[in-house]
Amino acid sequence: MDRNAPIVVFDSGVGGVSVLRALVRELPEEDFVYFGDSANAPYGPRSTEEIRALTLENLTRLKKEYDFKAAVIACNTATSAAIGALREAWPELPILGIEPALKPAADRHPGGTVVVMATETTLREEKFAALTRRMESRCRVISLPCPELVTFIERGETDSPALKAYLRQALAPYADGGADAVVLGCTHYPFAADALRRILAPTTELLDGAEGTARNTRSQLAERSLLRERGPGSVRFLNSSPDQALPELCERLLQTPPLPPLPKLTVRRMTMDPKERFVSIYRQYIQREGAEELLNYLLQSDFFEAPASARYHSAVAGGLCQHSLNVYDCLRAYLARPRVQQVYGLTGEDYSEESVAIVALLHDLCKIGCYRPGFRNVKDERGVWQKVATYNFEDDFPFGHGEKSVWMIMKYMKLSDHEAFAIRYHMGFSGEEDARTVGQALAKFPLAFALNVADSEATYFLEETP
Repeated sequence: MDRNAPIVVFDSGVGGVSVLRALVRELPEEDFVYFGDSANAPYGPRSTEEIRALTLENLTRLKKEYDFKAAVIACNTATSAAIGALREAWPELPILGIEPALKPAADRHPGGTVVVMATETTLREEKFAALTRRMESRCRVISLPCPELVTFIERGETDSPALKAYLRQALAPYADGGADAVVLGCTHYPFAADALRRILAPTTELLDGAEGTARNTRSQLAERSLLRERGPGSVRFLNSSPDQALPELCERLLQTPPLPPLPKLTVRRMTMDPKERFVSIYRQYIQREGAEELLNYLLQSDFFEAPASARYHSAVAGGLCQHSLNVYDCLRAYLARPRVQQVYGLTGEDYSEESVAIVALLHDLCKIGCYRPGFRNVKDERGVWQKVATYNFEDDFPFGHGEKSVWMIMKYMKLSDHEAFAIRYHMGFSGEEDARTVGQALAKFPLAFALNVADSEATYFLEETP
């Protein structure tokens, strides 16, 4: 194992940055790759089986891409559900988890009252139940599920009025000295520590397990001679969500409060490439039967390498995927307009996140396998003919445009009428259909009109012609 390989820090979202802070302080010479699965956050309400599957899937992909020398599961919920399975998968590696700091709380407050704030999954797992049984003879343990607190932190709210109101209500029985210690049993919660201190009595101690996990990580790396000998270290932030603001939020949380000066620590925000972003949005929102089979078909096709056109908009390798993402962004922005929602009434089930993702990401599936690399002659600035690379359009299955996309999708999963008509008529009046028929379709199914607006905006304003 390469001692210069990175350490992966995994969490269900941005909360694990609280553990990353401790790791960076303890191991400033190491390289860290932080991955937050915000696309599937919060983990707390999910079943143990779901959490285990998500954690294994993400760590398997990270191992393949970064060949990490150690992994820190900076999520109490994922630790409870998946740490055993992870250690079975990679028995040769240090795989470290985190658990509520109940033992330190019992040591520091013998006979006292200790409140453990955590997610539902952490509190219901046998791992926590066993820990509680060991400690209940030493202190009074009170379990306090706080699922909404994760959502506040994921939005970057660490001290908002709404957050403080939520905490006041949750902690009302313990605010006036009713607890000797409060254990922050989720890695998101330390970012609300300032708000918590203003609510709890000055004598109530807050504890979390980040520092102990960091020290344990150093110890296990040293045992295996895997400590990096020289820095400077670095941090890379990755996230499964298409929201490009999340890596920025992670960087801000890493410095909240500011870390002590570290020698040349490099922080990088790693944005997803178009294919990664497409797959992330697809898996986050498109959940109906057959969706995964359709995605596997796309991954095996030329969808992510093909252009969006032969010589016009996005006529470059990967243009079809980027065009689909551009349409998705434009459609979401259009549907978010107050006038569209309040006056036009484009709200409700027919405009769900799943429907929006389906019609925007999949409206041009008809172009799969249709573009062949070629050349054409073009006059340069001096009027001299030059041979330039281009694409030739050759459709071996000429079933139309929008109707072909509908047919291809429905081989794998069902579409609602609104979705099918939106994809069928997404070109609006620029297609070859009878204008009266197009008008009737756009009037009866407004999602089709909205998709046409988004497709036009992406094509004519966002995308370049070579």
